[in-house]
Amino acid sequence: MTKRYYISRRLGSGVQLDPYTSELRNYLYANWPDEPHFIQQVIAHVFPWCIHKYDLSQPAHDDVMANLTGIFSFPAGALDRIVADIPQTIRTAIRDKLDVIGFDYTWITDQTTIREILSNLFHSIQLAEWADVQIANKNFDLNKTVADVPAEKRQLVNQHLQDLGIDTSWITLSTTIREIISYVQTTDGVSPRLFGRIKRRRWFYYDEDTE
Repeated sequence: MTKRYYISRRLGSGVQLDPYTSELRNYLYANWPDEPHFIQQVIAHVFPWCIHKYDLSQPAHDDVMANLTGIFSFPAGALDRIVADIPQTIRTAIRDKLDVIGFDYTWITDQTTIREILSNLFHSIQLAEWADVQIANKNFDLNKTVADVPAEKRQLVNQHLQDLGIDTSWITLSTTIREIISYVQTTDGVSPRLFGRIKRRRWFYYDEDTE
């Protein structure tokens, strides 16, 4: 089995009879029912794409890539590999896919790791879900500041972070979305809901795999 990360189109309208799902998930259940299913996934109503981590046999991975044209798979290998070590054609494919789905690519350098790209992508979607901010068409990027987010949306995010035990007193109108995500990824907090100290990066998205 091999673990791979996929970007897949989101399906469904979110109502009870038509729940959110993904093109990839539906395809695997229909065509590879005996394979292990998702390890991690992010499906958000504000984002028309889903992020998945699947542990599948190589034939299943090959079948997915051959038959689902809307699917994008991040390259297999160590998550801590830097962009500079990835072949140029694959780097271009990653940049083009992130651009298509509206995710800010300008912060990524040759020294950025695949883990950092995935982590920021997961966290950006989660943060956007809280604030109900559209990501598509570059309406949401990591360089935006808190001042760029409508006041009622800012309050939603602020309250959610506080509910999870995360200090928000340092955040100002000039704080960037990237700075907030970076802080949440690496800080501990005491969550009143979960009654204990929690690594925020584990609550949002954490992957110990070196693959």
